[in-house]
Amino acid sequence: MKKEKSERPVKRLSKKEKERRYNIFITVFAILLFGAAFAWMIGTIYTQVKSDNEAEEQYRSSLPVSGNAVPHNLVCMVNNMYMGVQQIAVPVNDKTYYGCCQKCVNDLNADESTRFATDPLSKKMVDKATAFIIINPDKSGAVLYFESEQNAKKYLEK
Repeated sequence: MKKEKSERPVKRLSKKEKERRYNIFITVFAILLFGAAFAWMIGTIYTQVKSDNEAEEQYRSSLPVSGNAVPHNLVCMVNNMYMGVQQIAVPVNDKTYYGCCQKCVNDLNADESTRFATDPLSKKMVDKATAFIIINPDKSGAVLYFESEQNAKKYLEK
């Protein structure tokens, strides 16, 4: 005795049903694709921000203690920022100024105002080549120029 196979009738999908399923598939695929792209983009941004924050923290921790003299050659005197590495020497009128790039070198040579700063305590103009330079206490990396070490110390005591 042979068992007869019970055959189910094969249901054929209508053209409309095939089109509906295809549209659902395309929609799900598009959502997954855009979701993956969005997740990748968020991950990339997060990694970049984290890296930038770590670099900023490393820079801030490498700053000299505010109040201590900063060597002139580690300061870009156009941007008034502590750079932490040797800057480009710019001799002008038997004095040496420092810049971080060719634009700063050109500015120091051409624009006399870039070579002077105002002492925050005495409000007098000081020549950056001979000034006493300290890191701004706000730990931003900016520098302050003083006519003397005593002025810098008085300023920090305020």
